[in-house]
Amino acid sequence: MHQHSKILLIEDDAGLARGIMEYLQIQQIDIVHAATAQGALAVHGDFDLILCDIMLPDSNGLHLLAALQQRWTCPVLFLTALSSADDQICGLEAGAADYLCKPIDPSLLLAKIRSSLRASQRRQQNRRTLALHDLVIDFSLNRALLAGRPLQLTSLEFDILCFFMTRPGQIVSREVLFQHLVGRAYDGLDRAIDVRISRLRKHLEQLAVTGLAIVTVRGQGYLFNYLPELPRPDDASIARELQR
Repeated sequence: MHQHSKILLIEDDAGLARGIMEYLQIQQIDIVHAATAQGALAVHGDFDLILCDIMLPDSNGLHLLAALQQRWTCPVLFLTALSSADDQICGLEAGAADYLCKPIDPSLLLAKIRSSLRASQRRQQNRRTLALHDLVIDFSLNRALLAGRPLQLTSLEFDILCFFMTRPGQIVSREVLFQHLVGRAYDGLDRAIDVRISRLRKHLEQLAVTGLAIVTVRGQGYLFNYLPELPRPDDASIARELQR
């Protein structure tokens, strides 16, 4: 079912990582290994699932989780020796899709991975549109609509808007944008993404819609949000509500 699934394994125990990789590759799952948090964040490409240790040599997996979720939208499973109930609750509340305790039977690990992949696949299939107030992304037709009217965007502008729409109110770095939209690491000089974002921003500004903006955050990246002013109820409406 998941013959073409691709997993990122973040594990500093070389022997354990090798065993997991060999087992999952037999199950026809592609797997990329990183031994550190920095190594994981330097990896290129998309993944269907991330399997992450918590006790890493250069970071805590709980802290790393936010960076992983900013770069990839796939489920993240923790695989760790921290097995107390409090540890598990902390990991799940931080946003992990599942929390697996070491040692774990390989067949159970595979079942957990497949279960998360199935759940993720169902969510993707069910999500044909993405909406933020009256700004809607229609994935089935590859178009964006504002108040029911289609926006005239290039394919890259559409991709950028889709990416921002999944992260409203969040600062997104150039490094993350390059990784997702260009498919390579940001070299600190290339302004290709900046030019495209500038064009998209001008396009949105021409719409003159209150609260719809892409803001440059100096030294950090970009922040997109749509916070329209909602109509305030008049006195008659308030009186009717109070009489109910």
